[in-house]
Amino acid sequence: MKKVGPTGFCAIVGVGRTPHNLSNHRQATDQTRVHADKAYCSKKHRAALKERGIKNGIQGKAVKNKPLGSHQLARNSAISKVRFVVERTFGSQQRWFGGKTLRYQGLAKSHAWHVLLAVAYNLKRLPRLYVESLLPQLPQAKPA
Repeated sequence: MKKVGPTGFCAIVGVGRTPHNLSNHRQATDQTRVHADKAYCSKKHRAALKERGIKNGIQGKAVKNKPLGSHQLARNSAISKVRFVVERTFGSQQRWFGGKTLRYQGLAKSHAWHVLLAVAYNLKRLPRLYVESLLPQLPQAKPA
């Protein structure tokens, strides 16, 4: 779970865990919206979300010889802005610390790995927060 502080600095403040043999579909019990990339765009997935009362946040996919319309492109852009915040965190962990591969077996060890990964991510980003706090605050332009 990420949290944005008063200075705009994002930090990971919680790590959840479930055994790997449980289906992710069964874990999403209290979801209000599911965001996914266009690989999950299908009638089957849309019907499953509608059946469970979950809002569809799956990006649309163009079919052969039929490009996406302007409404669908705008919708995909809005979904991308939400997904980017989460995907950036996982991408940074993968790039900086090799977070793509889990090197441990067992729930306790893998949970400890993810907690340490989150701590390392926060520590790597911490100097930026410190530098920003030392910079003078520039006056913000007021919207017209």
